[in-house]
Amino acid sequence: MITRLRKESKKLISPIASALIRVGFTANAMTLTGLALAVVFLLVVWATRNAFYGVALLIVSSLADALDGEIARLSGKAGPFGSFLDSSLDRIEDTIFISSFALLGFQPLLVSLLVGLSLSISYLRAKAESLGVKAEGKGIIERGERLIFVAAILLVSPLSFEVATVLFYALFVLSAVTVVQRFLLVSSAFPK
Repeated sequence: MITRLRKESKKLISPIASALIRVGFTANAMTLTGLALAVVFLLVVWATRNAFYGVALLIVSSLADALDGEIARLSGKAGPFGSFLDSSLDRIEDTIFISSFALLGFQPLLVSLLVGLSLSISYLRAKAESLGVKAEGKGIIERGERLIFVAAILLVSPLSFEVATVLFYALFVLSAVTVVQRFLLVSSAFPK
């Protein structure tokens, strides 16, 4: 779903990226800004134990993540290092965002497993594509959808921890299903 929406969002993202290029922002600087915002997010949630304060930072960090690639593309400076930096820091940000659930009262073991599932989804895509198998858009839940779930859980948890818990379990199950889907995608692409 998010993969399809990403193409439409370029109409909004491109003018912002162009303006940032004009004031001297680079793609790598935007990638690092996204990570810095994720760290601030975790510190805010840790200090306040209030998810509401963190949601805005999660949204702005996610916007920075959308902008870095567009800045690289528009400035003609997309390259292997920027791609590597972006992918690597995205995994750290995912870990930070999901780990915040443990601060809000979710079961730490399940939070750890959810972090592992999230990282596995991204790893399976990267490994599939290194083997020549297109994995973008494959699987029931990708990074964009996971971040929407994380934001929803954070927004709902102060109002109803029970509803937030249902959303957490839904995210957990959908992530596990996606891991299986991507594993099957790659394993079906090659003779046994």
